[in-house]
Amino acid sequence: MSVTTSVWTPPPADEAALADWLRVREPVEQAPGGGGWHVFGYQEVKDVLADHGAFSNAVVRPVSDDSPMRLYRKGNLTWMDPPRHRNLRALVSQAFTPRYVAELEPMVHETVDTILAGIRGRDEVSFVREFASPVVATVIARMLGIPGNGLRLFQEWSQALLALADPGAEQNGLQTVLTKTQIAEAFLHRFVAKRRAAPADDLTSGLIAAEVDGERLGDEEIAGLIALLMSTGQAATLTLVNSMIVLARHPESQALLRSRPDLLHQTIDEVMRYRSETTRVDRKTTRAVVVGGHEIPAGQTVSVWIAAANRDPRVFDRPGVFDIERKPNPHIAFGHGIHYCLGAPLARVEIRIALAKLLDATTGFTIDPAGTRLLDPRLMFGASEAAVRFDWKEAR
Repeated sequence: MSVTTSVWTPPPADEAALADWLRVREPVEQAPGGGGWHVFGYQEVKDVLADHGAFSNAVVRPVSDDSPMRLYRKGNLTWMDPPRHRNLRALVSQAFTPRYVAELEPMVHETVDTILAGIRGRDEVSFVREFASPVVATVIARMLGIPGNGLRLFQEWSQALLALADPGAEQNGLQTVLTKTQIAEAFLHRFVAKRRAAPADDLTSGLIAAEVDGERLGDEEIAGLIALLMSTGQAATLTLVNSMIVLARHPESQALLRSRPDLLHQTIDEVMRYRSETTRVDRKTTRAVVVGGHEIPAGQTVSVWIAAANRDPRVFDRPGVFDIERKPNPHIAFGHGIHYCLGAPLARVEIRIALAKLLDATTGFTIDPAGTRLLDPRLMFGASEAAVRFDWKEAR
């Protein structure tokens, strides 16, 4: 058995303090007083995420029939273990293929161009509300075939979900999310029924038609999957705003990227490593299991710190340094194992196209801290809003 040598303190809410706290952790620790287990090391995190037999993902209490969150019960892959997870993901993968995502690129270009035109020339932009969130929500809605009134609903719903991690947001944020979720559920059930009666050329119709071993998805599962895609689309929103934050804080990296656009892919990976939008995920042990030399009994809650794994000095040289030339960069910001982010390929397309067009349209940008609201980093790295000041090129 290894012995934890660092002194346990609760994770701080300040970004810089949390980064320091993560840096001094042992690969695996148990919080005193029955505070659960915490996994920080890169390989140890991957081991936990890969072992779905010993570490269950079904950590959320059962949702009652009268709860608005019942929308997530049947189609939410993130709350499921095999075999249902495997069967459901196979059905989704039949429609949501890499080829299908590649064919969406022209639509993503068009969407970004339209939204970019609406902010171009403005001295200061509320980046999340006016660019990042509309780009991501519009792309996902168009992919699913959701009409304009649904798009407005989902934009509001996405912003409400993001605000849950904003320490400065209104106190009734949870109630807002529950209300929006209830409205979204009613909308989605009507929409799925309409598509089942009259299929179209969109992902929703593809999900309805998908079949594996004679099994098809039910309406509740499809509605839940759409809700999952809309909510997890926040990963792309957060990576876009994190890109603005990090590149504004590192003007030398911004200048290098502008002179070397071939570094865009590496820059995106480094943003995701350096500011992992998902700070941690939870698992629960189904049996006694050894991780990093520690035996964790059955029935224990385990916090898996992705943000710490992505800064493990055993894997990443100078992990506290933002380096857009870092290569290789085996970050696990999208997760690992059977719960690797389903929408990762689409998120990469959205982020790449949006950032490329922003860089091409500007000569520089900075962040106004007074107009920026950072999220609680113990939940996720990002911002519910960022005031970005752009230096625009003259329109060609």
